[in-house]
Order: sequence, then structure tokens, then C-alpha cells
Amino acid sequence: MTPDLTTTPLPPRSRTGHTPRWEVRFEGKRIGYLEEKKIGRSSSRFFQAYVLIGDRTINLELDPDFEQRCEVILQACRAPSSNVHARYALGLPDPR
Repeated sequence: MTPDLTTTPLPPRSRTGHTPRWEVRFEGKRIGYLEEKKIGRSSSRFFQAYVLIGDRTINLELDPDFEQRCEVILQACRAPSSNVHARYALGLPDPR
């Protein structure tokens, strides 16, 4: 993982909400968070990435690789036009 990119477990949202979540920080600044997801009856764990850009929380894609999701959050935070989901949510033009 990129140096200065850290994750910290977040407390449950409520007594009944036990979905594991992690805050993602780069150089001490909160840039997003991850949520663990299960799809159907699968025992596989997936991680949903969310990037914080300005006052918006942008939903990125699912992936089973935790560290890759952290890197995607960092990349979308640094260059929103590099991620299709961030680009669409922010109304940025396609870089072609």
C-alpha cells in the first residue's frame, strides 16, 4: 500500500448494524471509507469503496482486494477524472 495511506476500523453505526467499516486517510486527511459487503449467500468478502470529494460522498466499485480499494480511493481523490464513477458523479467530461 502507498506510504502515508492508512486505514482505521470504524465503530458500528448502531447496535444492530455490525457491518465492518474502515476510514481511509492519506497523510492524516480523511479521504474516504470502505464497507465490507457480502453478495447473496456467498462467503466471499467484498469491499465497497467511497471517496470524499468536497462535500460529496461518491460510491466507487466493489472488489475483494482491500488494499486495491484503498488505492482506488486515493487515486479518485487525487484525480477525480481518472475514475469513471467519480467523473460521472461530479459531471466531469470524459478525458478522451
